[in-house]
Amino acid sequence: MREIRIGEDVLGRDGERLGRVERLVVDPGAHRITHVVVEGRMLGIARLRDADGNGLLADLGREDFGRLPEVNPEHVHSAGEGWQAPAGHTLQHFLSVAEAIVGQGPYVPPVHADLDVSGVHEITPSSPVWSGREKLGHVAEVTTDDSGALIDFVLDPGLLQRRVRVPAGRVVEVVGNNVHVDLTEDELEDLPSEDVKGWIDHG
Repeated sequence: MREIRIGEDVLGRDGERLGRVERLVVDPGAHRITHVVVEGRMLGIARLRDADGNGLLADLGREDFGRLPEVNPEHVHSAGEGWQAPAGHTLQHFLSVAEAIVGQGPYVPPVHADLDVSGVHEITPSSPVWSGREKLGHVAEVTTDDSGALIDFVLDPGLLQRRVRVPAGRVVEVVGNNVHVDLTEDELEDLPSEDVKGWIDHG
């Protein structure tokens, strides 16, 4: 476990400085840090390694970093009632992927993370899908390999619109159960259609 420090540098894979840790995004249900906020963008904890005492090293470059989702009140909540900041922190340092759980005592969010574990995606059927701040629809179906790693998912844009299969490579980040993809409208149109199971064409 390693303490994630507010203000420490975050470096890209080429050593270029991407910014500094501004806030920590916490899943209070699992009591773990899921993301750090760098330059207003949410970077998954599974993408980070210790940079040998020189901050944190991310597995992406400047261009990919620019595709990460920005902090959005539809996806994360401010730490609030029922939370207590750990020593050396203020509640402004924390965001939550879920409404705070009010238990018997104040919730003290974690400041340590295990950087050696691989990310566990939380994409499930009904997960909202976003491109930037535009909601594209929701996940209808998820395909994973034997290890549980994502292969692709079916995006359902809603009533009377074509469902498409989105490869894992187009997913830039998952915040809570919100799936953020890097897709333009034209690229979305080019994705293969997915037949809706159970539909019968009576011609």
